[in-house]
Amino acid sequence: MSALTPDCDPDMSHCGQPWQGKSGPGATVLSVAVLLTILGVSLAVVATRAVSDAFDFVAVPVALFAAISLVRRLARSAAPGVKALASRVPTTVTVRRSQPVG
Repeated sequence: MSALTPDCDPDMSHCGQPWQGKSGPGATVLSVAVLLTILGVSLAVVATRAVSDAFDFVAVPVALFAAISLVRRLARSAAPGVKALASRVPTTVTVRRSQPVG
């Protein structure tokens, strides 16, 4: 048996079930900061022509993937709030009809 069991990461940062999100509390803030930095540097390289034009073929897809990751992360973090707001909106209207006398 190897050291890499099916439920361990290759870098051995944590074993168990890594797909359940057992990251630390500041990990999401750090990953968002890294994605924003990558996006900013890529866009700055493309916009300012600081590097040769050949690098644009690399910088544009990197910026695109960073932007997509940020949008997905924003959607995942906003989903519980949207779900909570949607649960408070009434979906049915009570119709009160008059009853006949007698």
